[in-house]
Amino acid sequence: MSHLKENLDLALELSREIVRLAEEKAWSEMEQLDRQRMQVLESVFSDAGLKVSNREVTASIQAVKELNDKAMEICADARVVVVADSKKIRLGREATAAYYKYDKSHFTNG
Repeated sequence: MSHLKENLDLALELSREIVRLAEEKAWSEMEQLDRQRMQVLESVFSDAGLKVSNREVTASIQAVKELNDKAMEICADARVVVVADSKKIRLGREATAAYYKYDKSHFTNG
């Protein structure tokens, strides 16, 4: 059971760090830790000790899930901002292109 506990503690630690990185928008570092956490969670769910009903195990898994949900919410919010920013950039690019088109035609006709 101690190996299971160690893995659950590590999964919790990694989950907390993932949330912190998500809040800082450190996407690549977050992705690396998420891959590491997935490996730890795979070992947790394949551990024979998990079959034993244990409130501490259940609480740890629930905490990992809640932290994951929080990280996903942060990422979803950030995605909305990125999409909005890219729309502004596209509109700016279109306005710039229109200006250059107007400017070019103005000088060639005048």
